[in-house]
Amino acid sequence: MGTLARIENENSLQSDGDETELDQLRALSHLIKASTEKMEVLSANLQETEQRYQSLFDHNPDVVYSMNLNGKITSTNPSLTKMLGYSQEEILGTSADSYLPEEDRARVIAYFKEAVKEKPQSYTAKIRHKNGEYLLLSITNIPIILNGEVAGVFGIGKNITWQKKAEETIARLAYHDALTGLPNRILLEERLNELIHQRTETGKPIAVLFVDIDQFSVINESLGHQSGDQVLQHAAVQMKITAKNKGMLSRFSGDEFIFLLHDFKCMEEVNETVEDIQKAIAIPYTFGDQEFMVTASVGVSIFPQDGASSDSLIKNADIALHRAKKKGRSETEFFKGEMNQFRIERLQLESYLRHAVVKNEMMIYYQPQYCLHDSRISGFEALIRWNHPLHGIISPREFIPVAEEMGVICEIGKYVLFEACRQLKDWHNKGYDHLSVSVNVSGRQLQNLNFIYEVKEALETAGLQPKYLHLELTETIMIENVQHSLNIMKELKALGVKLSIDDFGTGYSALSYIKDLPIDILKIDQTFIQNLLNNGSNKTDIAIVKAIITMCQVLSVDVVAEGVETPEQMELLKQFGCHHIQGYVISKPVESAAVRCLLEA
Repeated sequence: MGTLARIENENSLQSDGDETELDQLRALSHLIKASTEKMEVLSANLQETEQRYQSLFDHNPDVVYSMNLNGKITSTNPSLTKMLGYSQEEILGTSADSYLPEEDRARVIAYFKEAVKEKPQSYTAKIRHKNGEYLLLSITNIPIILNGEVAGVFGIGKNITWQKKAEETIARLAYHDALTGLPNRILLEERLNELIHQRTETGKPIAVLFVDIDQFSVINESLGHQSGDQVLQHAAVQMKITAKNKGMLSRFSGDEFIFLLHDFKCMEEVNETVEDIQKAIAIPYTFGDQEFMVTASVGVSIFPQDGASSDSLIKNADIALHRAKKKGRSETEFFKGEMNQFRIERLQLESYLRHAVVKNEMMIYYQPQYCLHDSRISGFEALIRWNHPLHGIISPREFIPVAEEMGVICEIGKYVLFEACRQLKDWHNKGYDHLSVSVNVSGRQLQNLNFIYEVKEALETAGLQPKYLHLELTETIMIENVQHSLNIMKELKALGVKLSIDDFGTGYSALSYIKDLPIDILKIDQTFIQNLLNNGSNKTDIAIVKAIITMCQVLSVDVVAEGVETPEQMELLKQFGCHHIQGYVISKPVESAAVRCLLEA
């Protein structure tokens, strides 16, 4: 090859080498650019992820915090500082367990150690607020894992203090009497059954003391139910002081109390306890400018000789109580197994009651229901009375339980239903066609297969439009057989009548079934109404009443407040948004002949 050719060849090779190097530089440039763009995207994504995490951390309504492996707090969100009242500077670096009460620390530390082992934990614990009070939190511990190793623990907490208080309130309402705060009949029977079960083999005695305030109806009728309630509260306080550490005191119903004496060695101790209770109740009580000397009669039954079940012991103590009351005031009677005078009188009462409807001895009184929005009487509740041929007017409290036991309550209920519809139609014909009538329905009636047909027949016989008939059912009736009650209620609604829940708050008051029932009206029990005062002295009852009214507004259910006795209570209920009231502030129950005077007043 010549020199010139060799030079050209070398130049060509050099040119090819330059081109190759240039291509490599271009490729590297593209790679760097692509990598830079990818890094920018990754950086942007990372920033977005961090911002999302920070937003979740900062704006979470629940408490969120992190701890290192020593349990020191390393970060907190604003919800924690707001909930506990501390600043972030005060909390960071402190031990998480320092905010716990002493009794909770070992348990919570154990949960923390499990979370460090990569085992998430959930539990409840009390956490101290800066003001010294404790909040109840539901806490979940989650391990923080970095590069495959546990680096700390996240804590996520929800404040459930209000929920716990609500559960306690519901439990108290279910098992305690709203007026006196004493255990109610449900809790009494549960406790008595437990004692009987424990002592069936040993035969260790239990005394059931059935206490009844003497002539309590006179106080109610002369001074009103509010005064009567104060007397009951006074008696409950006195008995609680006396019965302390001796057994369980409960309010059975109305003015009746039962005391379970389960730790005594001889009958003399039972007698002494009865005397102590009667002396405690007899302490003078002042109401307004009047002083009362309240007395009580007591009936006693003893396990096991007077009964082997709670029902039989309570029933026999009640029999003994009635015998004591026959003797006069402040008397005591122990149950005796032989056929006694009380049982003979009971048989006589049953004999008269069996024919009372046929002999037209039953009477219906009507208590007005007043509309707070229209400022007029909107309807009446039909209330049965028995005009006994020997003893005069007898209240339903005395004969309705007997009628239920005898099985004649359906006949009495049917009479009230037909007569109330007939009377209401008569008032409509006289120009008062806006009125409605409320009729109470017993448990036996609701279980009766013919009840639907009876309601339909009563409406057709009277020529009354169904919407003016309100049927009142108690909570207890419905929860005994929820599905059957629901089916019957649906059939009644199909007829066009309105349904009401009576005495709301005295039973289980389960909102879970109230919202599902086809009801039109809810009646707040008088025990919540009679303690309402404008000065807010009874905040619990005010809160309960307001909550019930608010619930009814949400459910589009009318509200009737029972037992309203003062203009003050009436005005307060109107402010709360209550629809109707019923009570002595308007009128006591009256005979049908007196209704027109009320309507024209």
